[in-house]
Amino acid sequence: MFHKGHRVEGADYFDDLAQRQDAGVFGGLGIEDYESVTESMSPDGLVIRMNCRNCGKQHDVTLEWSELFVCGTNAPGLPLLKPRGWEYSQNNAKLYPDNIPCSKCGEKLCPQITPDEARQRVNDAVQRGLVPMQAVAGWKHQVDMLRSQHG
Repeated sequence: MFHKGHRVEGADYFDDLAQRQDAGVFGGLGIEDYESVTESMSPDGLVIRMNCRNCGKQHDVTLEWSELFVCGTNAPGLPLLKPRGWEYSQNNAKLYPDNIPCSKCGEKLCPQITPDEARQRVNDAVQRGLVPMQAVAGWKHQVDMLRSQHG
Protein backbone atom coordinates (compact mmCIF):
# COMPACT_ATOMS: atom_id res chain seq x y z
CA MET A 1 0.00 0.00 0.00
CA PHE A 2 1.50 3.33 -1.13
CA HIS A 3 -0.75 5.71 0.79
CA LYS A 4 -0.65 5.14 4.54
CA GLY A 5 -2.58 8.19 5.78
CA HIS A 6 -6.30 8.95 6.01
CA ARG A 7 -8.25 7.57 3.03
CA VAL A 8 -11.17 9.16 1.25
CA GLU A 9 -13.83 6.75 0.02
CA GLY A 10 -13.87 6.36 -3.78
CA ALA A 11 -10.39 7.84 -4.31
CA ASP A 12 -7.80 5.89 -6.29
CA TYR A 13 -4.58 5.50 -4.36
CA PHE A 14 -2.99 3.32 -7.06
CA ASP A 15 -2.43 0.41 -4.68
CA ASP A 16 -2.74 -1.95 -7.65
CA LEU A 17 0.65 -0.74 -8.91
CA ALA A 18 2.44 -2.52 -6.09
CA GLN A 19 1.47 -6.10 -6.98
CA ARG A 20 5.00 -7.35 -7.79
CA GLN A 21 7.43 -7.07 -4.95
CA ASP A 22 10.65 -7.52 -6.96
CA ALA A 23 9.99 -5.04 -9.79
CA GLY A 24 10.90 -1.84 -7.94
CA VAL A 25 9.31 1.28 -9.37
CA PHE A 26 8.01 -0.72 -12.34
CA GLY A 27 5.90 -3.13 -10.31
CA GLY A 28 2.37 -3.59 -11.64
CA LEU A 29 2.91 -1.50 -14.76
CA GLY A 30 2.73 -4.40 -17.20
CA ILE A 31 6.50 -4.80 -17.32
CA GLU A 32 6.01 -8.56 -17.65
CA ASP A 33 4.14 -8.03 -20.93
CA TYR A 34 6.29 -5.21 -22.30
CA GLU A 35 9.05 -7.41 -23.66
CA SER A 36 6.59 -10.02 -24.90
CA VAL A 37 5.22 -7.67 -27.59
CA THR A 38 6.74 -8.82 -30.86
CA GLU A 39 6.51 -7.78 -34.49
CA SER A 40 6.85 -9.85 -37.62
CA MET A 41 6.16 -9.19 -41.28
CA SER A 42 3.75 -11.12 -43.42
CA PRO A 43 2.45 -10.59 -46.96
CA ASP A 44 -0.72 -9.11 -45.40
CA GLY A 45 0.98 -6.64 -43.06
CA LEU A 46 2.85 -6.08 -39.84
CA VAL A 47 1.82 -8.74 -37.32
CA ILE A 48 1.96 -7.57 -33.72
CA ARG A 49 1.72 -10.21 -31.02
CA MET A 50 0.32 -8.58 -27.91
CA ASN A 51 -1.71 -9.34 -24.82
CA CYS A 52 -5.07 -7.80 -24.01
CA ARG A 53 -4.50 -5.23 -21.29
CA ASN A 54 -7.76 -6.24 -19.60
CA CYS A 55 -7.70 -10.06 -19.49
CA GLY A 56 -4.18 -10.91 -20.73
CA LYS A 57 -5.24 -13.10 -23.69
CA GLN A 58 -2.57 -13.14 -26.39
CA HIS A 59 -3.48 -11.98 -29.90
CA ASP A 60 -1.80 -11.58 -33.26
CA VAL A 61 -2.99 -8.26 -34.68
CA THR A 62 -2.22 -7.52 -38.33
CA LEU A 63 -1.78 -3.90 -39.40
CA GLU A 64 -2.25 -4.00 -43.17
CA TRP A 65 0.44 -2.53 -45.39
CA SER A 66 -2.02 -0.13 -47.03
CA GLU A 67 -3.05 1.16 -43.59
CA LEU A 68 0.56 1.61 -42.53
CA PHE A 69 1.30 3.45 -45.77
CA VAL A 70 -1.48 5.97 -45.01
CA CYS A 71 -0.20 6.39 -41.44
CA GLY A 72 3.32 6.94 -42.75
CA THR A 73 2.28 9.83 -44.99
CA ASN A 74 1.57 12.04 -41.97
CA ALA A 75 4.14 14.70 -41.19
CA PRO A 76 4.28 18.08 -39.46
CA GLY A 77 2.36 20.72 -41.38
CA LEU A 78 0.08 18.25 -43.16
CA PRO A 79 -3.53 17.52 -42.23
CA LEU A 80 -3.80 14.21 -40.39
CA LEU A 81 -4.86 11.25 -42.52
CA LYS A 82 -6.07 8.07 -40.82
CA PRO A 83 -7.07 4.75 -42.35
CA ARG A 84 -10.75 3.90 -41.91
CA GLY A 85 -11.37 2.62 -38.37
CA TRP A 86 -8.18 4.17 -36.99
CA GLU A 87 -7.75 6.91 -34.38
CA TYR A 88 -4.96 9.25 -33.35
CA SER A 89 -3.65 9.68 -29.80
CA GLN A 90 -2.68 13.28 -29.05
CA ASN A 91 -0.96 12.09 -25.87
CA ASN A 92 1.75 10.09 -27.63
CA ALA A 93 1.43 11.15 -31.29
CA LYS A 94 0.58 7.62 -32.45
CA LEU A 95 -2.13 6.12 -34.64
CA TYR A 96 -3.95 2.92 -33.78
CA PRO A 97 -6.80 0.75 -35.09
CA ASP A 98 -9.88 1.37 -32.97
CA ASN A 99 -11.91 -1.62 -34.11
CA ILE A 100 -10.11 -4.76 -32.91
CA PRO A 101 -11.78 -6.41 -29.92
CA CYS A 102 -10.20 -9.03 -27.68
CA SER A 103 -11.73 -12.41 -28.55
CA LYS A 104 -12.08 -13.25 -24.86
CA CYS A 105 -13.34 -10.12 -23.08
CA GLY A 106 -14.13 -7.67 -25.91
CA GLU A 107 -11.74 -4.95 -24.69
CA LYS A 108 -10.22 -3.01 -27.59
CA LEU A 109 -6.69 -3.96 -28.60
CA CYS A 110 -4.70 -0.85 -29.46
CA PRO A 111 -1.37 -1.50 -31.15
CA GLN A 112 0.01 2.01 -31.65
CA ILE A 113 2.47 3.25 -34.24
CA THR A 114 4.01 6.62 -35.12
CA PRO A 115 4.04 7.87 -38.72
CA ASP A 116 7.85 7.42 -38.78
CA GLU A 117 7.56 3.82 -37.57
CA ALA A 118 4.83 3.08 -40.12
CA ARG A 119 6.92 4.54 -42.95
CA GLN A 120 9.95 2.49 -41.89
CA ARG A 121 7.95 -0.76 -41.68
CA VAL A 122 6.47 -0.24 -45.17
CA ASN A 123 9.94 0.53 -46.56
CA ASP A 124 11.28 -2.64 -44.93
CA ALA A 125 8.42 -4.66 -46.44
CA VAL A 126 9.15 -3.26 -49.91
CA GLN A 127 12.84 -4.12 -49.56
CA ARG A 128 11.96 -7.68 -48.50
CA GLY A 129 9.63 -8.12 -51.46
CA LEU A 130 6.48 -8.36 -49.36
CA VAL A 131 4.93 -5.25 -50.91
CA PRO A 132 5.19 -4.63 -54.67
CA MET A 133 6.07 -1.13 -55.87
CA GLN A 134 2.86 -1.07 -57.93
CA ALA A 135 0.86 -1.27 -54.68
CA VAL A 136 2.87 1.58 -53.18
CA ALA A 137 2.27 3.68 -56.30
CA GLY A 138 -1.48 3.02 -56.06
CA TRP A 139 -1.60 3.92 -52.38
CA LYS A 140 0.40 7.09 -53.06
CA HIS A 141 -2.06 8.09 -55.77
CA GLN A 142 -5.01 7.56 -53.39
CA VAL A 143 -3.32 9.56 -50.60
CA ASP A 144 -2.46 12.39 -53.03
CA MET A 145 -6.10 12.53 -54.13
CA LEU A 146 -7.33 12.62 -50.51
CA ARG A 147 -4.84 15.33 -49.57
CA SER A 148 -5.85 17.46 -52.58
CA GLN A 149 -9.53 17.20 -51.52
CA HIS A 150 -8.79 18.21 -47.91
CA GLY A 151 -5.97 20.65 -48.51
